[in-house]
Amino acid sequence: MKNKTSGLIALGLAAFAYWKYKMTPEQKQNLKNKVSDAGKNLWDKVPQGVKEAVSPQKTQQSI
Repeated sequence: MKNKTSGLIALGLAAFAYWKYKMTPEQKQNLKNKVSDAGKNLWDKVPQGVKEAVSPQKTQQSI
């Protein structure tokens, strides 16, 4: 377990360093767009019941 955790930490640090120092602003924006689109596609596949359970409820009633 310790080796797996250490490997994940090292991988995360390497990814951050690549993002920070090697990628151009255009590459960063393309990656952000890809991740955003993937998240939207994944959210679209979630059943409505789960979406309602997860989303914050707007139950502010005036007294």
